[in-house]
Parts: sequence; C-alpha cells; structure tokens
Amino acid sequence: MLRVSFVVDDLDGRLGAALAGAVAGERRAGVPTGAGQLLDAAESTAERGGFDAEDLARRGLDGLPPSGIASLPLRAVVYGLHTPANRPLLRRSAHRSARLAGADEGTAMTAVAAAVLAADLLRFDLDWCLARLHQTLLEEAPQALLDRLRPLPDSAPLRGDADPGAALQIAITALQRAGSVAEVFAELDAYGEDLAVALSLAGALAGARGGPGDDRAWMDGLSPRVEAVAGALAASARDRLPAPALAQPPRATTLESPRHERS
Repeated sequence: MLRVSFVVDDLDGRLGAALAGAVAGERRAGVPTGAGQLLDAAESTAERGGFDAEDLARRGLDGLPPSGIASLPLRAVVYGLHTPANRPLLRRSAHRSARLAGADEGTAMTAVAAAVLAADLLRFDLDWCLARLHQTLLEEAPQALLDRLRPLPDSAPLRGDADPGAALQIAITALQRAGSVAEVFAELDAYGEDLAVALSLAGALAGARGGPGDDRAWMDGLSPRVEAVAGALAASARDRLPAPALAQPPRATTLESPRHERS
C-alpha cells in the first residue's frame, strides 16, 4: 500500500507568521479586530490540547467580541492551524468556538470555512485550497457563503468587512492578488477602504501560506507574547500530526508463464 506523509514545511514559522499577521493587521487597522482574542484562543488550545469550552469561557471568549461578529472566523483560524491533519476535528472545533460566542449558524459556517482554509494553506496553493474548501462545504453551507469563497473580480473594490463573509472574501481576494504577508498588507492598503477585520484575517492566512517572508519589517514591534503563544501552539500542533512515514512503492506482482508439457 502507498503511504504518504502529512508534511508541513516550516510549521513553526508558518504558525508564528499566522498569529503575527493577525496582530500586525490589527495594528494597521488602528481598531480592535479580534487579534487579541485570537491569541487567547491559541493559548487555550495549546494549553488544553484543543477546544475547551470551559477554559475559553474563563478567558472571556464565550460572548461576542468588541470587534463584532466578523472577527469570529479569525478566532477559528486557530483550530485549522492546530490540527490541520484532522479535518473533522478542526471543523467541529471551529463551529463550536463560534457558537460558544453566540454566533448564528451562518457565521459559524464561515468560521469553519476560515479554519479549513488556514489548514490547507499550510500545504497547498490558494486555487487548490479554494477548490477543496468548496467541495468540503458544498452540501451544508448556504449558497451565499459558497459565493463568498472565491476572489472578487479585479475591478471590484475591497470595501467594508463588518459582515463575516465579506471579511473572508476580502482576505481571499488579497491572497489571490499578492504573495507574502507584507505584500498582502500593501495590497489592502492600496486598494482597500473601510477595512479592519479583513486586515487581520488576510495577515493570518498569508502567514499560514508562506511564513513571515523575506521582508519582515511588518513584524517589528509586535508583543513578545505573540512569539511565546505561537511557539506553544506549534509544539502542540506537532504532537498531533501523523507520524512521518516513507512512501512505500507498491508491491511488485510476478506473473508466471503458463507451463507447457513437452511432447
């Protein structure tokens, strides 16, 4: 049987860049985007080994954040980063996290979409991630959400992200138009208006996709807590990845020639 390893290149760097991207996005927005609660959820996940409703409630994550309902998908990114190899678990954790905070079902499904996308960006390019995401949610997500899970046209403005689906679509569009975290931020600065949560969400997803990148000026001045929480989350995530396995070639089959009796 052919066995293929579940490999994430530079897991620590990507998880660190994802959390840092969310915090840097909030700094650029100049208003709360939920990045602080993302760190709280990541810290809880690392300490408890996954979603823990009681611990999240103790940290004040059992209600809508000051940044509004649009930031709940940002928080759910944590569960995609923590268990990228366990799709049912990460989907369940993301959904429960949003519902714990009082989200409606549509927002909870958007949170699931953000978590799945974050997990897949650790290994695949954006186009393949979006194809997998559509297939994953096709039978249960409303059509309005499925329509959001694709980049906006080149001519479309990136404006307004108070709605969770809009924030996610703007983040997806920024990832389609630009590469590294720094480039994604530059894209949103140049072509976006009235953005807050989308900056953090795009920063987190871009970090998961490619790590911090060569230009790391966007990370300057971030709280030391970001690095500490990212390290703890990465350590916990590594423990939950499948054990590496070498690809084994299929066993060869030998065909015996039919025996002919001599005359």
